[in-house]
Amino acid sequence: MNKNTSINLVAVPSFAFSLSFTSKIWQVALDAGTGYMVLELRDEDTGEVKYQLLDLKSLKDKKSFEIPEADWWTTVLRFYHPFLLLERYNDPQNPLSKDLLVYDTLSLSLNHVLTDFQLIQMESGELMGHVPGDQSNEQRWSLGSRTEPLAGSNVRYPVYYAPGSEYYTLVKEFLGMEEAPVGFEYDEYGKNIIISYYERLGTKFDRKLLVMQGDVELYHEVVDKGLNGYASGSFFSFNNLLVFVQNGNQIHAIEL
Repeated sequence: MNKNTSINLVAVPSFAFSLSFTSKIWQVALDAGTGYMVLELRDEDTGEVKYQLLDLKSLKDKKSFEIPEADWWTTVLRFYHPFLLLERYNDPQNPLSKDLLVYDTLSLSLNHVLTDFQLIQMESGELMGHVPGDQSNEQRWSLGSRTEPLAGSNVRYPVYYAPGSEYYTLVKEFLGMEEAPVGFEYDEYGKNIIISYYERLGTKFDRKLLVMQGDVELYHEVVDKGLNGYASGSFFSFNNLLVFVQNGNQIHAIEL
């Protein structure tokens, strides 16, 4: 790390795709084995929830769909193409009353409902969990056959460096910042250094994303404004793409 300088070489990034939506991107679920990704989109004014399927291999916007069995109290947990796993709260006042929905994104139909199921982990398509509030009551369920995995695919998520940690200090010096009360998300992907960091603006924070290729600044923009503090999941890297959400309703992929 040696960026701490007032003069930077700046390059123009190459965007693999940029998509904008009228609704807020609430969740992003990637199946790293196949390169398919689902966005959960919410309209806070109308209460409408929709979903968008993307293909990071072909870089195509596949299709938009709704799930009649899902409502505002249902949210995406994971994606194991073609199966989308969603957690549905039956009573907003009782967090233990919830089901797991298994939705098939190929047939666009509900595959199964696991009632009173708390998902703990998933291995090779087998769901492992228990009855909410009762860990002794274990349950297992298999998703069955799926899309063939993509050979050689890989995904990387950033590491969070909390204030006061050793690497936090190194990143702060690299950025030349005097204060960074929220911490950083950091990753190295090939020759790229990727950092998500925060700048205080009154009582709120703006989040910026910096991408460096050696001494060249590939991308450096504000991606979120008016945050109350640290928010995880600012970006991930997949098959030489940097994928991130901007302003809550845009998703971009930069070629690395």
